[in-house]
Amino acid sequence: MKKRLLPVMVVFAMFFLLSTAFAGEGGKPLDNKTPAPGAPGGGKSVAFAANTSWTGRYTIVKGDTLWDISKARLSDPFAWPRIWKKNPFIHNPNLIYPGQVIKLPTGVTIAPPKAAKEVAPPPVVERERGPFVSRGTTLTARPHVSGTRIITIPPPPVRIPVATRANILEAGFVDEGGIKPRSIKGSPKPQALYGLFDKLYVNTDGFKAGDRFIIGRYEGKVEDPGTGDTLGRLVKASGVLEIKGPKDGFMLGVITKAFTDIKISDMLFPYQEPVIVYEPVPPNPKAYGVSGYIAALSGGRHDDTQADILYIDKGAKDGVLPGDSFVVKRPGGYARNNSLIGGSVPLPDVTAGRIEVISVGKHTAAAKVVNSDGPLKAGYSIYYSRPK
Repeated sequence: MKKRLLPVMVVFAMFFLLSTAFAGEGGKPLDNKTPAPGAPGGGKSVAFAANTSWTGRYTIVKGDTLWDISKARLSDPFAWPRIWKKNPFIHNPNLIYPGQVIKLPTGVTIAPPKAAKEVAPPPVVERERGPFVSRGTTLTARPHVSGTRIITIPPPPVRIPVATRANILEAGFVDEGGIKPRSIKGSPKPQALYGLFDKLYVNTDGFKAGDRFIIGRYEGKVEDPGTGDTLGRLVKASGVLEIKGPKDGFMLGVITKAFTDIKISDMLFPYQEPVIVYEPVPPNPKAYGVSGYIAALSGGRHDDTQADILYIDKGAKDGVLPGDSFVVKRPGGYARNNSLIGGSVPLPDVTAGRIEVISVGKHTAAAKVVNSDGPLKAGYSIYYSRPK
C-alpha cells in the first residue's frame, strides 16, 4: 500500500512547489492586497510589461493624478486628456477620488519606463487656456487631486442682458398699421381660458408647421403727445403659438409661452425674434439729439413705476436701437410771482427717471423703466442719454 501511495505523494509535492513558484514575484503568493502585474486597481504599485497592450480599467488610489496615470499607462504624461475624454463622468480633471474606476484608452502600447529625468509639465500660462479651467476655481500646474502650485483664475465678466427674450415678447408692441392678425378657430378641448401647452386650431390657409405667432389682443389707440397724431394700436401679448401640423381639417398649434390667460377671442400676430442686447450698451451716434415723449403705458395704466413697460414715440426711423437709454423729464410746473402779470412763472422740467429700449418698431419702441423717483406718465418728455 505504501509503495502505491509514494508516487501520488511525490506528484502532490511537486504540484505544490510549482504553484507556489508561479503565484507571485519572489515566491510570494498573490492576494487581494498585492495586485498582479497589469491588474487594474493596483495603483502606483502596478508594474506594466514593456511594449504590451493595455485595454482594461483602473481604480483610482490615494495620491493618483491623471498626469501620473497617463505617464505610467501611456508613457506620455501630456496624453492625460485622452484618459479624461474616455471618462466623461470626470467633470474636473483636478478632482479625482480614490475608488473611482476609470477606463483607459484601448490599444495603447506601453513603452519601457525611461530612466532619464522626468518630463516637466508645460508652463502654467499655456494651461490657463485649457479645457479644464472653470470659473472661480483654483488650478494647479498640472491636474492634481491636490497640487502644490496653485493659481487663481478670475471668472469672466457676467453678461447681463438689457431684457430677456421672454421680457421682450411679453412687452407687446404698437401695431403701426399694415398688420392683418389671424383668428383662433377653436381647440380640441374647448375651455374658457387656455395656458401653457394647450392646443388651438387655426385655419389651414397660410400656415405651415414650424410657424410661430404672438397671441395677443388690442388695448387701445396710441397717440403722439407732441403732435396729437395716431401712432397705432397697442398690442398686449398673452403668449406664443407654434404650428405643429394639420389635424381635423385645421392646422393645430401648441401654446409654447403663456404670459397671461389666453382666450379664443385673442388674435395671432406675426412673430419677430427678439434682439438681445447686453450691458454695457455702446453709444448709438444715430440717436444723438433724439427727443420725444412717452406715448402709452402697458396694461392701460395711467402711470408706470420701476420695472414696468412703456412705449415711446420714437423708433427705427429715428435711429433708435434696442438698449438705448433715455432720460425722462416731467413738467416743472409754475411758481407764483405776484409782481408779474398773470402771477406765475414756468419752472424747468425735472428729471423723473431713466428708461431703456427693449424692442423697436418703425416709429415707436417699447422700453422698460430702469429707475424713477415717482410714477411716470404718458406725455412726459424723453431725450437720448449717451452712455458714460
